[in-house]
Amino acid sequence: MNPFAWARAEILHTAWKRGLYQPPDRRVLEHEILAELARDATVERVLFVGVQWYTTRYPTHFTGASPPKTFATIDPAPNVAQFGGKPHAVGQIQDLAQHFPDVVFDAIVMSGVIGFGLNDPPEVDRALAACAKALRSGGWLVLGVNELKPTHVDPKKSPASKDFEPRAFGKRGQDRIDVALPFRERRHTFLFWQKR
Repeated sequence: MNPFAWARAEILHTAWKRGLYQPPDRRVLEHEILAELARDATVERVLFVGVQWYTTRYPTHFTGASPPKTFATIDPAPNVAQFGGKPHAVGQIQDLAQHFPDVVFDAIVMSGVIGFGLNDPPEVDRALAACAKALRSGGWLVLGVNELKPTHVDPKKSPASKDFEPRAFGKRGQDRIDVALPFRERRHTFLFWQKR
């Protein structure tokens, strides 16, 4: 990365941490993907994996919907529970059945998790298997990954990926959206899968 691009990336990253800037991938996630799931009448129960201060607005897309929609969240860190939805579980996605044993979700969104803490291929496979078990047939699994990050694990190579198939999603009508980033990761990719 050249010095000017590096300096710009650092400034934008600092602005993001202070709530003064929303990166392009987070804009797509919030204003396109979550908004589309909120509009979809077949989606009543959503699970969002991984919360932080910048995810606090995400549940608002689902409040006031008719019929009412559930925006549940899960994250292993107890100190971020305040940023979660209702209900919120403190735990790992791999252990989803322990936290939401009787819930069948219509959509699960997991962005910035694989490669950002979930870096071990067997654990990624466990996570995808847990998602498949918790989703209804035809339910959406939205994965946001950084394929250029050294810790990236390709979910398409996971044995549990056989339970899903890529499907066109939303207004763009694509099963994959690549979003250019001004940060060192350079690109964030959203994959849209449906449970078989």
